[in-house]
Amino acid sequence: MTSPSDVLGRAVPTRDTARGGRLVGYAAVLSLLLAGCSFEAESTSPSAGPTLLDGGEEVPPSADDDASAPEHSVDFPQTPAGEATQEVVETLNASAETTAEDWEDRLHEDVTAEVSAEDLAQTLNLNIRPAGPWRAVDYQGEDYEAVTVIESETTQLELHLRIDEEDQLIQTLFFADPQAAAEPAEGFEEIHQRLEDLPGDVSALVVEDGEHLLQINPDEPAPLASVSKLYVMLALADAVEAGEADWTDPMELTEELRSLPSGTLQDQPEGYTTIIADVAQRMIEVSDNTGTDMLIDYLGREAVEDAVAEAGHHNPELIQPYLTTRELFQLRWGHPELGEDWEDLEVDERREVLAELEDEPLELDYRDVSGEDVDLSIDWFASATDIAVLLDELEDRAEDQPELHTYMGANPGLVSPVEEPWWESLVFKGGGLPGVVTGAWQAVDAEGATRTVVILAHHEDSELGEERAEIFQLAQDALIIGTESEQAQQQAEDDEDDDADTP
Repeated sequence: MTSPSDVLGRAVPTRDTARGGRLVGYAAVLSLLLAGCSFEAESTSPSAGPTLLDGGEEVPPSADDDASAPEHSVDFPQTPAGEATQEVVETLNASAETTAEDWEDRLHEDVTAEVSAEDLAQTLNLNIRPAGPWRAVDYQGEDYEAVTVIESETTQLELHLRIDEEDQLIQTLFFADPQAAAEPAEGFEEIHQRLEDLPGDVSALVVEDGEHLLQINPDEPAPLASVSKLYVMLALADAVEAGEADWTDPMELTEELRSLPSGTLQDQPEGYTTIIADVAQRMIEVSDNTGTDMLIDYLGREAVEDAVAEAGHHNPELIQPYLTTRELFQLRWGHPELGEDWEDLEVDERREVLAELEDEPLELDYRDVSGEDVDLSIDWFASATDIAVLLDELEDRAEDQPELHTYMGANPGLVSPVEEPWWESLVFKGGGLPGVVTGAWQAVDAEGATRTVVILAHHEDSELGEERAEIFQLAQDALIIGTESEQAQQQAEDDEDDDADTP
């Protein structure tokens, strides 16, 4: 099943869980990865009455409740995260559908800025509750954040939750398909071998202050999926630097700019207004496709194409015309007859095709964008070297526009916390389409030393879904091997083993 995170999404293993029971939460974001988790199972939800979530008193279970309620394999701890997680599970299992009133006093303003309480309730009622009742089978967490594995008779999900420490409101809540963690690598030689063992084609590059620590086909062009959004960010930074745009400029969503998930802006009504800074952060942090298209429309396609060339792309025509995400969906799934032989067309011929699409409504949803289509010819193409240079260009812009670190670092793309990270800033963008998994990271320390990691994987006969955890684990390993962070990580693991051996 293709989920929104696979559709030009960040393609980071959506758990973002940590070893040792911690969660790397997305700063100030509610990621509802629910659209790809829709179920048809009849609900047999057991419990009734108000829950703590909707402000009611805790109600002792009735005899009927005891007979039908699922028995959890875990005990929820008496912590803010544990209690809130239990309340969410009880809400999923309640006999009555959840309502906006259940959530209005429980959601942090960072959440409601993205998704309304009404939309959250509707999504849970349509996509999660019908597969219940849900039983918690694993819980890992600290006081304010947790990851809980819940299962029903038909499926299993991970429930990710974070509570804001100051006001005790839910700041992060999302569901994701469970993924087995990959084993960390012990050195660059092992990373190299494991990347080469992946199915399909892999381009990879690890560079530290100009020195290549790892190379696999670094100059071969490859499909980027949402890593391409970094070029839009560069074009935006250049426009701000030139005084042609400002981070506080207003933006308005129109129907012609609405795209498919991933992201949250596609769920807003026509005429919804926000500012460039918000759209830019959504584009990177939650890989918002509609936000990306809004920025391309605001800047102009030519400005983004100029940014591609300015960033030293080895063959800018490979990425011309620079597609919006909506155009990609239309060419691949909406009107595939127009996208036929795309790779063989001259740039001017491609522009003519896009002109034919201008007035075509987007009559697709995420269910239409299935993994059965792994035609990789319609995408944005660049090499690992191109992306490494692009990250350098963005870092240069960040010297005068520190906002870039904020917007590009909100989602670090890590599969687990790093003990004592050696870097002062870490930026990340990932991408995913059927048959494509990509990721690009750049870490910078206080003295300006950098380490850049780029991995571009694609396969015409595989969705690569099972390989995501491996790819992102190896990328994280590449960020810390040979650094003080690796030493701190090893010491923490040794201390944990010693504690476990102590009677």
